[in-house]
Amino acid sequence: MREIDETEMRIEDAVFDLMRTTDIPDIKVSDVIAIAGVSRSTFYRHFKNVDEVVKLFEASLLDIMRTINKGALKGRFGRAELEPTHSMISRMEVLKEYREKILALNSDHGDPTFTHKATVFMHEYFRFRLRDVPGTDVQKDLYLSFVIAGHNNLIQYWLEERPEIDPYEIAAVLNRLYYSAFFLNEKTAREFPQNPMTGVV
Repeated sequence: MREIDETEMRIEDAVFDLMRTTDIPDIKVSDVIAIAGVSRSTFYRHFKNVDEVVKLFEASLLDIMRTINKGALKGRFGRAELEPTHSMISRMEVLKEYREKILALNSDHGDPTFTHKATVFMHEYFRFRLRDVPGTDVQKDLYLSFVIAGHNNLIQYWLEERPEIDPYEIAAVLNRLYYSAFFLNEKTAREFPQNPMTGVV
């Protein structure tokens, strides 16, 4: 996450609190500064507008995930992927830490572009992660589109309805969701998606 001082954090928290009930374009700086306990000049010293507060948080969140992904890409793809890897656990811990703000982003009043940005970001990472797995780019893209949709729904359900579930357990489920298709059994290991008749459903 980008370096953020206490004043910026109070402003950011205020914006996300207001986002629970108000669309981002309708959030007034006057309401933000009242909740944050700062002056209007202080707000503008740190941010151009409310939208910038939201966009900087989004960019910082994706930067954290990008850093985690860089470490994960150094490892060799193998059966260990079926266990909850350190990188997947780290991602889930970050999502849980910023749970309230992520739920606000994904709410009716949040940023409708955020889910798309996060999906494209994840798709690029996992496509690169699976680069050595046999299969055409089209097959991999279709596979990833399918599992990432499931990923997004699972994350939203976890953060919204079942936040008591440990990030380790979520990481374990997601790793199997992503990678089990490549390790179906000894005969078909690494054949999917080259051979669509491997029994994957």
